[in-house]
Amino acid sequence: MLLTVAGCAGAPELPAELRYDSGEARNALATALDAWKKGEARALARRNPPIRFLDDDFAAGLRLSDYEIEEPDREIELHKDVEVILSLRDARGNVVRREARYQVATKPGLAVLRSDH
Repeated sequence: MLLTVAGCAGAPELPAELRYDSGEARNALATALDAWKKGEARALARRNPPIRFLDDDFAAGLRLSDYEIEEPDREIELHKDVEVILSLRDARGNVVRREARYQVATKPGLAVLRSDH
């Protein structure tokens, strides 16, 4: 009797164009948050490559005055939340601090999506 055990040899390596790039994800997250901080988040869709950015606080008109990635040295993984502390200002100038979670996609395009709402 011959038995073959699937998966014992390890999973085949994905081609480079399909692999998740943690560095590219971190750069996309920082680029999106920096653009929001500068008041330029709406331009993210027009940059090359474009970044799709979705955040309810941004959509509500809150301004980002600062942010801190909670674990800056941790690799960003596909379908895993990245925790960020946001310092926001409302229309009256009041400061609001929030813990936010983002998921970052690199394929088929760059996307930074708020995932804690």
